[in-house]
Amino acid sequence: MKNREIPKGLRDLLPEEVAVQRSMEQKAAHLFTSYGYREVVTPTCEFLDVVEAGTGGDIRKELFMFMDRDGGILCLRPEMTVSIARLAATHMQDEGFPQRLYYMCNVFRHVQPQRAQYREFWQLGIELLGASGVWADAEVITIAAKTMRAMGLDDFKISLNQIAIFNSLLNDSGLGESDQNQIRHLVERKDLVELARVLEGLDIKDAIKESIALMPVLHGGLEVLNRLPFAEHNRQAAEAVGELERIYQALQACGVIEHIVLDLGVLRGLDYYTGVVFEGYSPDLGYGLLGGGRYDNLMGHFGFDRPATGFALGLDRLALVLDQPKELPRRFLVGGADFATVVAEADRLREQGCMVEMDVEGCSKEQLQAKLHGRNDYHLIYLGEDQEVN
Repeated sequence: MKNREIPKGLRDLLPEEVAVQRSMEQKAAHLFTSYGYREVVTPTCEFLDVVEAGTGGDIRKELFMFMDRDGGILCLRPEMTVSIARLAATHMQDEGFPQRLYYMCNVFRHVQPQRAQYREFWQLGIELLGASGVWADAEVITIAAKTMRAMGLDDFKISLNQIAIFNSLLNDSGLGESDQNQIRHLVERKDLVELARVLEGLDIKDAIKESIALMPVLHGGLEVLNRLPFAEHNRQAAEAVGELERIYQALQACGVIEHIVLDLGVLRGLDYYTGVVFEGYSPDLGYGLLGGGRYDNLMGHFGFDRPATGFALGLDRLALVLDQPKELPRRFLVGGADFATVVAEADRLREQGCMVEMDVEGCSKEQLQAKLHGRNDYHLIYLGEDQEVN
C-alpha cells in the first residue's frame, strides 16, 4: 500500500535499534562531559545562504531545500559544524573562550542510498572553539579515539593528515582550479590508475607529479614524512610536516597512539578545513566511521573570527560494526484479578530497578502464559494465586 511507504533513503528505527543508539549516545555524553563539553541543540533547518557560506563548494546538490512562506530558501542541515559556528557567532561572542560544545542529532544529505549510507542519518560530535595549536588538536583527536573505545570498538584506526602539505603541492604546480579539484578528488578516492593517467597529461614538473602520485599511498607512522623531499624546499609544507610530527607526539602522551596512523591521502571533502584533518575507520566496514579536523576560517564567515576544531561520528555506521548489546535484564509481566494489587507490585519491582509491564487487558493466568510462550526474557507474576509462573 502506498500510504505505508516512507521516502527513499529514510528508515524507521525499531526498539532494539533505538536501544543501541541511546546506549551509544549515553556513553558519548558521559565522555564529552568529563572533558568539559556542554551540549547544544540547533534547528533542523538553516537558511541556504548560511550553509553555503560555511561549506563552500558544490554542496547544493546534496541538500534538501524548500521555501518558507516568507520566500526564504531553507535546507535541512547537512552537517553540524556550520550550525555550531553560526550558533557561537550569534549567542556566544561575550563568552570566555575556548568553548567546548557537543551535539547529538539527525542530519540530511540527498545521496544515493545504500548500506550504511542514508539520506537521514544520526551523528554526535564535539567542537572546540577558540583554541589553536597542537594541544587543542590532540585533545579532539584523543576524544575521537576514546569515543570509539567507549562504544566497545577496539579494532579501529584514525588516519591523520595536514592538508597544507597537499595544498602546497597544488600551489606550486600552477594548475588551474578545475585541474586542482580533479586531482584532489582522485587523491581522496585513492584512484591510483586514474590519477596517474591525469598527471601524465598535465604540463607540470616531474617532481611535483611524482609527489602528488605518492600522496594516496603514504600511510604509516612518522617514517612516511621522510618520503616528502619536496617539503624541504617548500616553507608551507615544511611547517605542516612539523605540526603533524608534534601532534603525533602529543597523541603518544594522550595514550591513544596505537590507533593513530598518518595517511597523506586523507583530505576530507568540505572546503572549510584549514589544517589537521582525520578520519576514523574499522576494517569491518568499507566506510569511514568518523571525520573531523581544524577549520580556523569558518567562524569568520559569520562575523566572529575564532580558530576551531572538532569531529563528527556516524551512529548508523558505528552500529553496524559493534557487537550486539548484552542481554537486557529479564522483564516482568505482572497480572492478576485486582488492579490495585497489580499496580502496587509493579511499582515495587520498578523501584528495585526492574523492567515491569502490567497486564492491562484483564487476562487470565493461562492467557498470559500463552502470550509469553517462547519469550524467555520475561518472568510472569500472577497475583491472587500462590504460584509465580516463569
